[in-house]
Amino acid sequence: MTERLRVLIVDDQRLLCEGFRKLIELEPDLEVVGIAGDGEEALAMVELLQAERTAPDVVLMDVRMPRLDGIAATRAIIERWPEIRVVILTTFDERELIQAGLQAGASGYMLKDITAEQLATTIRVVAQGQFLLHPDVAHKFLTSLSSAPIEPIVPVPAAPAFFSGSDVAPLTEREREILALLARGASNREISETLYIAGGTVKNHLSNILGKLGVRDRTQAALKARELGLL
Repeated sequence: MTERLRVLIVDDQRLLCEGFRKLIELEPDLEVVGIAGDGEEALAMVELLQAERTAPDVVLMDVRMPRLDGIAATRAIIERWPEIRVVILTTFDERELIQAGLQAGASGYMLKDITAEQLATTIRVVAQGQFLLHPDVAHKFLTSLSSAPIEPIVPVPAAPAFFSGSDVAPLTEREREILALLARGASNREISETLYIAGGTVKNHLSNILGKLGVRDRTQAALKARELGLL
């Protein structure tokens, strides 16, 4: 049998934690290795589990907790144990909290109204190194970056590669166009139709953009581009 994915639950509502534990442990490939009531307890527990060689693969992290909140705890975990994936799991969908969680290094931001099946899927997907946002969170976050409608981009004369920030490789004019559409929440298909390029070409450009910005996914790309003044 394949080794099960280990999960740590961090939330100051004990009854809720126990509910999540029962749902997770119904899945044959998942197990809960601990429950922590706040960020400080979570850090201490991860350190202990590391020593016992049973460190969590995924941490489900609430946001608002006593002593050390979920954002600060997420940042501390990622800095000390970058191989551990953290998913923010909360009832709060404010844009500021979403942005703070993603900037802290979270691999996902989900709301507590998800189903048991969605919870299990989130753990599995994030453990594989992918990124997930709750649909409501994704819509709120991406639309907040730019409320402008997606419009065809008028071709511009050839120009030198765009560069901003010493840690970012130059972006081509086409990559700049795709980044702008990405930040507005456009899907690969919408980008393809807007710029009149093939879907495979869009994927290649997106891969180059992520590599140049040093991020893992399109949401983090939008975040970093905004920080660097590229949007």
